[in-house]
Amino acid sequence: MKLTSSFRVPAPPDQVFAHFLDPDSMRVCVPGCEELERPDPAHYRGRLVNEIAHVRFSAGFTADITEAAEVTAGQPAHVRAVLRGEDRRLGSSIKVDARLGVRPAPDPSASDVDWDLEIALWGKLGRLGESIVGRRSREVERQFVERFTAVCAAGPPGPGNPEVRSHAAAPVPVPAAATAAAPRAEAAPVARRPRPAPAVSLGAAGAATVVASRRGPVTAVPEIVPVPAVRARPAARVRAGLAAARTTAADLGGRAAERAAEWVAVRATRFLDRRRARVAGDRRRARVAGTDDGGAR
Repeated sequence: MKLTSSFRVPAPPDQVFAHFLDPDSMRVCVPGCEELERPDPAHYRGRLVNEIAHVRFSAGFTADITEAAEVTAGQPAHVRAVLRGEDRRLGSSIKVDARLGVRPAPDPSASDVDWDLEIALWGKLGRLGESIVGRRSREVERQFVERFTAVCAAGPPGPGNPEVRSHAAAPVPVPAAATAAAPRAEAAPVARRPRPAPAVSLGAAGAATVVASRRGPVTAVPEIVPVPAVRARPAARVRAGLAAARTTAADLGGRAAERAAEWVAVRATRFLDRRRARVAGDRRRARVAGTDDGGAR
């Protein structure tokens, strides 16, 4: 399946291209991207969690940049990459051949972005159909364009970008002064749980069990009486055994009948073959005898 798209971003081309190569910006902009890191300039790895037609997948993926050219002297920039991912739980895998281009727009403060994606899916995701995957891909593309436009308009990539910083999940530190000033709470005494006296059963089904406590009133708790398992009657067991025996006998009888029919067919075929051979021999001998008698006459 092949997807193409183009859109305009209110930022210069060099800044837009830098956002595409920045893992923090892409983690914020790609819907469902939970992890993304760049161990070296040409390789990325991460995890993508998304849903297509109520099928939720979580795929670890790698992206390898095969070709890249930055913006120089007003010339467009482009990058080519191959992305591979796999969800072992679903038995599905994905491969994406991507080409991205960034060129200057007529407005010097804007850029035009275009891309081509060739997507191949295998497994359960691949069986969903091109129309379903294409529709979900267009929804993801719309969300990506909105987020990426906001991130590029906010400034260059890096920790100072307000859009990237607002989406980053960072724990809120607790000030040291506030921690020192806070009074130390005294440990509350642990209340000992009263030890109940041995239960006294009245011994009748549906009666009450009296639980006495040294620090509380007497409480009546309904007694749980186990229900004995229902045993099958001998007549029912005999009927079940006879039914199983009849089934087995019918199965064996059917097999015996099949073998007997095969034996009769084989014997009959052999008898007919021998009969035909005997009749043919008699006719041949009769013709020979008739010729010899005619010659004698």
